[in-house]
Amino acid sequence: MDAKGFFQALLDFSFEHFVTVRLVGVIYALALAAGVVYALIAVVGAFETSPGFGVLTLLILAPLGLFLYAVAVRVALEATVALLRVAENTREIRDLLKEKP
Repeated sequence: MDAKGFFQALLDFSFEHFVTVRLVGVIYALALAAGVVYALIAVVGAFETSPGFGVLTLLILAPLGLFLYAVAVRVALEATVALLRVAENTREIRDLLKEKP
């Protein structure tokens, strides 16, 4: 990621350049890290409730919840990136049509 281009895009108040596409990997990694932390907190809380519920959460509920969360975050980010790419492509088509005599 070009730092100069990134900061120029970040400070683009006309929103001609999108920062989200450049940051989507970082956003996804942070979301997954937050999901793992939440799953660990859920496991600890479940063990405080009862050992049986703790084992159930550790082996089934936390991994399943983390998997579903990861899928939902991935789908949302992919939809966002797809929408931004459609906007970029539409802008390119508009610019090409303006150039025609």
